Amino acid sequence: MYSDYMHWLVILLTVSLFISSRSTRTNGIGLLQTYRVYVINNFSYDTNELMIHCKSGDDDLGYHFLSQYGSWHWKFRVDLFGSTLFFCRVQWGELETSFTVFDTDYISSKCEGTSTCFWSLREDGIYFSCDDLNYVQRYIWP
Repeated sequence: MYSDYMHWLVILLTVSLFISSRSTRTNGIGLLQTYRVYVINNFSYDTNELMIHCKSGDDDLGYHFLSQYGSWHWKFRVDLFGSTLFFCRVQWGELETSFTVFDTDYISSKCEGTSTCFWSLREDGIYFSCDDLNYVQRYIWP
């Protein structure tokens, strides 16, 4: 009886340590942190609407159309293993590309202490920011 109790105690302790280590990896905020991702049409001239379709392995967020300076956002929590990944496909006229919009490891390394990501779609590419002020180009149109 005592050995069964110890067996389950060791398993519980191991699982707790695993979850704790994953929580630390996600900015030390933990698995309960709500993340927000914003996608913004920052084309400098009025274009046809941009079509965007975002999804993860678990969630299909559907198609959205962004007019000039329009934005769309969603919120979510990372999965138990800290491996949440969202990607989007964007179509602008005849051009089309796909890109990763949320990767737990990348966000943790670039956006310490924040849970919000901004993506700015522009004529010369796709830009990323943690604060909606300082953008860095991450992708170019094909």
